[in-house]
Amino acid sequence: MNLILIVDTVQFYRDVFRSRLLEELLADGTTHLTVYCTFNLEATTREFQHERLRIVALKRKKPTWFSSLLFSWAKDLWTVEQPDSSFTQKRMVEALARKRKNLDFRLGLSRLALRMGITSQGIIRFMERFGHDADFARLIEEVKPDAVVFANMIPSDLECLKEARRHKIPLILAVASWDNPTSKGPLTVVPDFTLVWSTEMKQEMAQCHGMQADSMSIVGVIYFENYFAPEKLMPREKFCEQLGVSPETKIIQFATGDSAVIRCNQPFVRLLQSIIAEQPFEHPCHLLVRVSPKDIYTLYKEFEGLPHTTIQYPLGEGAAYGRHSWIPLAEEDYERASTLKNTDVLLTSGSSIILDAACFDVPVVNLAYDCGLELPPWLSVVRFFRYVHAQPVIQEDATWMVHNDEDLRTALKECVNHPEKRREERQRLLRRVVTHTDGQTCKRWREAVTAYLASGAPRR
Repeated sequence: MNLILIVDTVQFYRDVFRSRLLEELLADGTTHLTVYCTFNLEATTREFQHERLRIVALKRKKPTWFSSLLFSWAKDLWTVEQPDSSFTQKRMVEALARKRKNLDFRLGLSRLALRMGITSQGIIRFMERFGHDADFARLIEEVKPDAVVFANMIPSDLECLKEARRHKIPLILAVASWDNPTSKGPLTVVPDFTLVWSTEMKQEMAQCHGMQADSMSIVGVIYFENYFAPEKLMPREKFCEQLGVSPETKIIQFATGDSAVIRCNQPFVRLLQSIIAEQPFEHPCHLLVRVSPKDIYTLYKEFEGLPHTTIQYPLGEGAAYGRHSWIPLAEEDYERASTLKNTDVLLTSGSSIILDAACFDVPVVNLAYDCGLELPPWLSVVRFFRYVHAQPVIQEDATWMVHNDEDLRTALKECVNHPEKRREERQRLLRRVVTHTDGQTCKRWREAVTAYLASGAPRR
């Protein structure tokens, strides 16, 4: 097996270099891998070394103006085709900020085009003929891969995928996140085979992107594998020692989001800090604020050193705010997983960390209000809980959904005092959205790709 892996997002970087995936693939002595990577080449090379692994720097190539125009039209068509998708919901809400301008007119033209038989996937197939990447063409000629694997579902500046298509090389999509099938809009290149997390995601890929059932394989979530071996993570005593609290103290984690997108992060920290400073629970509690790598770290300096509070910044090189140039350190993944393992209650505003917490059976409180801020619909956190991809969380009733300060206080008390509540609901959510919880995703990933290639790698 000879694969090229295109690594251009933090999530796929983690999947490839911070898991057993490379070891699993290279265990077969006939496998050769080439990682085509946008991240710092020197730092990436330090991650994993093997005689049958090669890492090559990827330079992004922007599409031509004609391809960009076609893709803009494809997004309009997809919006009409998928009116209930998270992508369409997000687009409609954001259009309110611009007073919709010409969006209604464009969507009207797209409805007319659909009646004439023009579809978003038809436009995408037509777009595959345009755009070139001479560097990738040379790499293809040199490597002669059996398939090219990618994870970015909106690779607007990755013309290498179209180059692979023109060379008739099978394209394998490894979906990287829970919301991608419904939130990213139309694909810029249609994959031949897709690796999905779960049955839920398989249905979403079929409905939103026209993927056939026999061209998809359910493998689970690569970066969740460490979660299902908790004995390898930091023990409770050591974790609490780092925080300067006793092991009996309940750790309440607030996971922030990108402050450019979620405006109420800091107000929530202030509120939570004041609640926990009162210690109104049956157990002593400590607030741990886990800052997102996409957030602005300086916004949390005011909270450092406050009583009953710890600010935890992600460990990495570079910055993720506004771009994908942040590389998580190896210690970051261990610290992140260990923090989740030792968290007693998690609070967040619609983040996928809800699923991470469910892996550790941690109660989750969803902050579905703006903590005193008067925000328009396109900025309110309420929008996140209306997206299609978030509905399984709500439908399974797996979290506490709070809409004001009083709700928050009540939910915190219930979670701290009765962590066993909604355990079955959390398990149902995992079965539905994650499916595999046995820590064997890398093995299934390798088996699925091997079986696809062995079947002749049919192209769609």
